[in-house]
Amino acid sequence: MIHVISPLIGGLHGTGFLRVFHWIFRDNPAIGIILLAGIILYSIYRYMNRR
Repeated sequence: MIHVISPLIGGLHGTGFLRVFHWIFRDNPAIGIILLAGIILYSIYRYMNRR
């Protein structure tokens, strides 16, 4: 897990959003899917509570 976090901390400035997702999916697809589902559920939650 450290070998995933280190490049993110050191090189996040100037790194594209999709590249970070590519790193997560390539290293561990299960964590990538969980993270993606969490973002989708959070966005639905924010949309439903906006009104």
